[in-house]
Amino acid sequence: MSRSGGVLVPVGPSATLEETVSYAVGVVRDVGGGTVHIVRTVPGHHVSDDALERDQQILERAERLAREAADGEISVRTDLLGIGRYIADPAEHVDLLVDHVREHDLDRIILDPDYSVDATAPSLQPIDSVISTADVEYERVSVSKRDLRPTREGVIRGGVLFGLTVAFYLALGGLGSTFTYASAVGTGILVAVLFRNVAFETTPHLFPAMGVVARSALFVPYLLWEIAKANVLFAYVVLHPSMPIDPGMDRVDAAVSDGLSVTTFANSITLTPGTLTVDAIGNHLLVHSLTPGARDDLVDGVHERAVRYLFYGRDGLKLPGPGARGDADALSGPAASGSDRGDVDD
Repeated sequence: MSRSGGVLVPVGPSATLEETVSYAVGVVRDVGGGTVHIVRTVPGHHVSDDALERDQQILERAERLAREAADGEISVRTDLLGIGRYIADPAEHVDLLVDHVREHDLDRIILDPDYSVDATAPSLQPIDSVISTADVEYERVSVSKRDLRPTREGVIRGGVLFGLTVAFYLALGGLGSTFTYASAVGTGILVAVLFRNVAFETTPHLFPAMGVVARSALFVPYLLWEIAKANVLFAYVVLHPSMPIDPGMDRVDAAVSDGLSVTTFANSITLTPGTLTVDAIGNHLLVHSLTPGARDDLVDGVHERAVRYLFYGRDGLKLPGPGARGDADALSGPAASGSDRGDVDD
């Protein structure tokens, strides 16, 4: 190290968090001073207050461990990175970290052995290869003795997978047989152990998940009603002698926070006749609309508002639609300017 400006430590739920922050403090102390920057990337766009609170708690725990290790000799600061952005892949995740390193003139990035982009195992979403292409030093902390006990978040993910697997197994195999129950439990345990760090992008939490399930009782009928209305309008357009269609293509930045909500939003658009999600990268959707009315519904947030209510409750209804936020761009069709029409080819 040459600058001794400090180190960056991105954190998440981990059994080796204490060893990682203690190592980072030791690195800064060995070079004669600096700051330990502890950061947590926020995995979403317009995330809920509950999710931000959980991220803040992780930061506070890491900060407390770092200050105990520093014993007043080293300064420690914390930051939440990526608020207002949707982090779609390891490359965008690393961009946030590298920008922070350069902004604060830090020496290197220090990674926890279990650190990953999201709830998946580090080997499934590796960021090491992405960081290695940036002009930034980094290292993963090597611990002498790994704690093989799963984290609290890992237990939650495993428990959810176990319950879903047993329920699905019994639904297919039927009830009443001791062998069926035993094999269902055995299969559930196997799936939970092997896939708890594979199946989820974020760790599910009981009350938010129960809220989503409860609100789906309103979301599904609403979506079916919108589909029925769109079918009637679509039939009118097709059967009308003059075929009053005016197709267009729009790029929409969805105000949702993770892969499941983006998928729900994209599918609700596609299931509604007259609109089709052509492509999705992160929360950036490319949507084809058949009529100006279908585009107006998209830009006004008819689909997005329903999805935000499903995942975030009443607070999700307060955000204006993509058009009012400036998150919708017409690439072709009647609403597109001449300069925008060329973007659709890109």
